[in-house]
Amino acid sequence: MSFSITPLLVGVRNVDQGIMTWQRGYGKRIWLPMWSFLLREKDGEGRLLLVDTGLEDFVPPQEFVDETGLHAQLMEDALAQAGVAPGDIWGVINTHLHDDHCGNNLLFPQAKIFVQRAEVLACRNPHPVDYRYDDSYIDGVNLVELEGDAEILPGLKVIFTPGHTPGSQAVVVETDEGPAVITGMCCNQENFPDSGPAVCPGVHCDAYAAYDAAQALKALRQAGAELYPLHDLTVASRAKP
Repeated sequence: MSFSITPLLVGVRNVDQGIMTWQRGYGKRIWLPMWSFLLREKDGEGRLLLVDTGLEDFVPPQEFVDETGLHAQLMEDALAQAGVAPGDIWGVINTHLHDDHCGNNLLFPQAKIFVQRAEVLACRNPHPVDYRYDDSYIDGVNLVELEGDAEILPGLKVIFTPGHTPGSQAVVVETDEGPAVITGMCCNQENFPDSGPAVCPGVHCDAYAAYDAAQALKALRQAGAELYPLHDLTVASRAKP
């Protein structure tokens, strides 16, 4: 079973590179795109899924458009441009529950929301230093709580990658061109240099676990999978038909 992948740009912020790469890049301002990934099952029932749901509300800075040529949209508009309505979505996989990855979950009350149980617990009882959780995004939705690696559908699975958050998970998608891995930690291409180890994400709850997760993701790339860093601008040109 294979899937197509359509990246949807559903949020943007301007931040410091050090948020992505621990102990590296501090003082360098970058654009941080928020991606949702529309997955279409190419065989079987033709089910539609989303990986992450982006920011609930935002105003795209004109500077972002001028500098990148990209146009961020609210989720409803991005879906409409792809010819999809919220009610068409069968399932949502949240890589984690920070606001920029689950902000539009409530648009999909009929969908199954796949998330790690450890992440649900963290969202409902967040540590005081982590201000990005808001359990309103998981209230009243059809949560499917996972514990570790799991198959969602044939050709679609999640890998438990804690460290950035307690319940981060990466998504492995089979495409006609081979496996693609949507990372479960916030990162861009600077986290995965061609030589040397992968770089721990700059924001983490456990640096050791986050470092190990980054190495595991880079190993998948070295084994032939294509990595989709959650916040990389190059994702815009990497749709899989």
